[in-house]
Amino acid sequence: MNMELNNKLQINSSKLTNITFAFFPLSFILGNLIININLVLFCFLGILHLKSQILKNKFSIPLKIIFLFFVTIFLSTSLSLIKSLYIDGFENADFNQLLKSIFFFRFFLMLIIVYFLVRISNLNFKYFFFSAAFFPILISLDVIFQYIFGFNLIGLKSIVSHNSSFFDNELISGGYIQNFSFFSILFLLGTIKNTSYIKSIFILISILILSAGILLSGNRMPLALFLLGLVIIPFINKELRKTILASLLLIFIFFWIATSFDKQIKSKFQSYFSLSKNIVSYMINDSKSNKSEINSIDENKSLDVDFDLFWVVGNEGQGHLKLFNTAMDTWKKNIILGNGIKSFRKDCVKFQAHKENRMCSTHPHNYYLEILTETGVVGLITVIILAIMLLIFLFKNRFFLRGNNLENFILLASVISLILEMFPIKSSGSIFSTYNATYITLITSIILSYRKKDIT
Repeated sequence: MNMELNNKLQINSSKLTNITFAFFPLSFILGNLIININLVLFCFLGILHLKSQILKNKFSIPLKIIFLFFVTIFLSTSLSLIKSLYIDGFENADFNQLLKSIFFFRFFLMLIIVYFLVRISNLNFKYFFFSAAFFPILISLDVIFQYIFGFNLIGLKSIVSHNSSFFDNELISGGYIQNFSFFSILFLLGTIKNTSYIKSIFILISILILSAGILLSGNRMPLALFLLGLVIIPFINKELRKTILASLLLIFIFFWIATSFDKQIKSKFQSYFSLSKNIVSYMINDSKSNKSEINSIDENKSLDVDFDLFWVVGNEGQGHLKLFNTAMDTWKKNIILGNGIKSFRKDCVKFQAHKENRMCSTHPHNYYLEILTETGVVGLITVIILAIMLLIFLFKNRFFLRGNNLENFILLASVISLILEMFPIKSSGSIFSTYNATYITLITSIILSYRKKDIT
């Protein structure tokens, strides 16, 4: 009797763990509090399953390198606190930074729990796959509805030129759709069992809904990344080549219609393309005329709320370029280990006040610059090593990624999503924020969990 009861409890506990993991895509919509609650609950359930196995299991090389990155964050923040105590003058914010560096280890805990739960067959990504496929479609439809009527399905109104859907005053609906969009596309490819013609129609419609949602959200960089992801897919999955080509054509037609009839959309993308063109021209020619063109751009346009412009190295420019210069200044304070987690917001003030072409923000708006300023060369090297390992993994398993079953599609969607999320020249939120850190951990844990195709 006790044996039966234990088995039932174990089965129910396993289901709850899978449901909790599948809840993550929804938790991103509900906000940071729900993300953290979901993360803690998942880790708690995972520890119950694994118990002492976490300590007994051997870590793979990628996990060891990732752990080194987390240790680097803690060391750099600790050294920054010691410096503030004895040299710069102690502030409460310095101690808060140390606490954040400790709590940041929760993401590593989540990563290893996913990794080991998969190894003992207690975590099934199918539930997550459905969840990650459903919610970006829902948000896209809600954004389209909000664009047409001025309010979304629960009555939230558009903000300025952004349709934020359920995110309300957080202008990230386009980024959310792009983050999970390839789970939607590949989920349909893996689950629709009808003829290839019907399957192609459904996938084409889903791509158009997703692209319309991103475009009408008002976020520009997510649209560029989404198109890049669509271009990547045909190189891996031959079955989708014709569908992707047709969808790209229809997206450009829809884009032309939208910019022709909506002045706000046209204005946003004109300023985006204009600045991009001038920056590329500046980088190639490095001429005085190009420099003056960049400087003549309206600062309000280049400092748009979503910061989705390109980066350029130099001493002149607006917006992101100023942040780049400031990031380089703060990094030089501690080249090896950086200045500690979330230190940029405090350090940038000094440089903004005493140097030209400097700008302050909560973070440098680029993952790699943020890693460099806050964890130094050591932190950046660990990330580069992991990137190289990912490339080796892709090369070794290129034939597996071309397979046509759910396991292949989950992995492929995760790989494309991670590549787009870590795209070097894109603007971004803080990599140390709850939202972004959870998302990156989530996607990375799925990729690392394919132990039969391990990158070690």
